Amino acid sequence: MKKVFRTIFFLLIGLYVVINLFPSASETSTAPSESEVDDFDETDTIDQEVIVTHNRVWKDADASRRALRFSIGSSSDNSSFRYRDTVEVAEDGTEKTFWHNLYYDLYDHDRAYLAPLQDSLVSLARRNGIQKPELAYTAVTFIQDIPYNYILPYDSCSVHSDYPCVPLQRYGLLSPMEFLYSLSGDCDTRTVLLFALLKNMGYDPIIVNSAQYRHSMLAVDLPTQGDYFMHKGRKFYFWETTATGWMPGMLPPDMSNVDYWTIILDYEFEADPTRTY
Repeated sequence: MKKVFRTIFFLLIGLYVVINLFPSASETSTAPSESEVDDFDETDTIDQEVIVTHNRVWKDADASRRALRFSIGSSSDNSSFRYRDTVEVAEDGTEKTFWHNLYYDLYDHDRAYLAPLQDSLVSLARRNGIQKPELAYTAVTFIQDIPYNYILPYDSCSVHSDYPCVPLQRYGLLSPMEFLYSLSGDCDTRTVLLFALLKNMGYDPIIVNSAQYRHSMLAVDLPTQGDYFMHKGRKFYFWETTATGWMPGMLPPDMSNVDYWTIILDYEFEADPTRTY
């Protein structure tokens, strides 16, 4: 009997030690990691400028959860809007030249504004051990995860009911900063932003358009497999940017004729320094 009481005594002492030395689960709660935060936006006003902060969470190409916080001021958004709304695009009567010059104009005007987002992506890569080849995937999947919106040059959105619509936008697209401020973008709104962002980060992106498919897409020369075209001795793989799940080299089945795609803007293009537009 004494042995039984002794055993119970030591068990009670052990239980007391466990309870008092190790805090309960409710006492050890910590702030959520960035991968556990859901998408949300914040708006603040500083000296009459509206600052929008986007907190985005998405799945990277390897299914890892990424989180990114970035802020855009209304002055940058307004400057970008005014430029797009007033710029006169140099034309020679061809659709290719028109889009080539418009895309370059928007890229050239906004590329310096993208430095904070670029820095945030690079910091995210350092924290998560993402190397440069994979960082392109992180940037593209980040944009793919933003819901699609039609951006239309005319007033009526009634012909489109499958996605939200932003009417009355000159040229039927938004500039990179407008897209990041509003998170509203269609195909070429996204390709122009990604062209600028990837070019800033040292990649060689290309924008390709299809008049037949009425679509714009990115192309990159990352090591992968799938649908590609040759350009200056290198393979550039098509990359759909308007929805999640698309990897480089995956052409949508209803847009799979490679001959229907035309290079609109490549990474080596520089504007004529004598131009006045």
